[in-house]
Amino acid sequence: MRKAYILLFTVLLSGYNIKAQDCALNLRNAEALFESGQVEEVPPLLQSCLESGFTDAEEISAYKLIIRSFLFDDKRDKAEQMMLQFLRKNPEYEISPADNEDFIYLFNKFRVKAVIQLGLKAGMNYTYITGKNEQSVSGSQGGTKYNNNNFTLGLGAMVRYRFNERIEAGLEIDYSELSFSYSEDFLSYGVVNYSEKQSRLEGVAYLYYQPWQFGGFVPYFKAGAGIAYKLSATGSVVFNNSDVNNPFERAGPETSRNESRIAADILGAAGFGCKYKLPSGYAFIDIDTRFGTMNQYLPGIPGDNELYYFFKDDRFRLNLSRISLGYIYIFYKPERIEE
Repeated sequence: MRKAYILLFTVLLSGYNIKAQDCALNLRNAEALFESGQVEEVPPLLQSCLESGFTDAEEISAYKLIIRSFLFDDKRDKAEQMMLQFLRKNPEYEISPADNEDFIYLFNKFRVKAVIQLGLKAGMNYTYITGKNEQSVSGSQGGTKYNNNNFTLGLGAMVRYRFNERIEAGLEIDYSELSFSYSEDFLSYGVVNYSEKQSRLEGVAYLYYQPWQFGGFVPYFKAGAGIAYKLSATGSVVFNNSDVNNPFERAGPETSRNESRIAADILGAAGFGCKYKLPSGYAFIDIDTRFGTMNQYLPGIPGDNELYYFFKDDRFRLNLSRISLGYIYIFYKPERIEE
């Protein structure tokens, strides 16, 4: 059986190589026919090889030769159809000094628009808290210290629409993990340590401004607004008694905090980044901040967290900053310029 697969692969590879050699020969023959004035024989000789058989460079040369042949044969409609097909396959083609005047003339009758851009990104989130209104079982305030334990995961996809070289609009959909913790000195009796993790989906509409471009680099600024929908929230609390004569620790399990957290938040967003041009798209680095505008706390019935661990939820807003790397693929639409 293994020998049969090897034989089949060898036969297919040989067939491909033979076709590639035939197509390269056809291109040379077509060039000779064009130079001798037999332009009507050029397109049928090359058409079958356009789907497969040419290298990238040979395919471009074949398209140019067919287009010029139609123009010399006074078949402008077919030349335009072939130019449209050429630009669909080579939307980022740029005129070179080696191109003939007739090809350049027709090429300039078309334009290629970057219609839609689709991208993927991955990065790290940093969670931070604003709008704190401290609450304590003891009734005192001012003893709470917030911190971010670690960076968390952020994944996303985006779609952009280009209005012109400087202005774009888009929508970014992200999966974000957030993590924070804080500690509270409880009446000189002990320390309450609380940590929380959340996961959520975010949808943010952005307006992008690209002030300039140098080489392949395109820096940009962005601002927008959107919604964050909570997927899950879990938390755990530990109370450490500071009495040296009777030290103890009360460590609670990780429990769901879904009923104590709002289901959705309204976000404001701003950021900046830089794209680098690659074939058919851009690689990019992006830094942005998303500001929560709503108090995260939902009131409920006091439970073990308050009665046993001396923990009480603060009122606060949840925010994140993110650094991401990604790639954007551009979908082009070539069209004839109306005269």
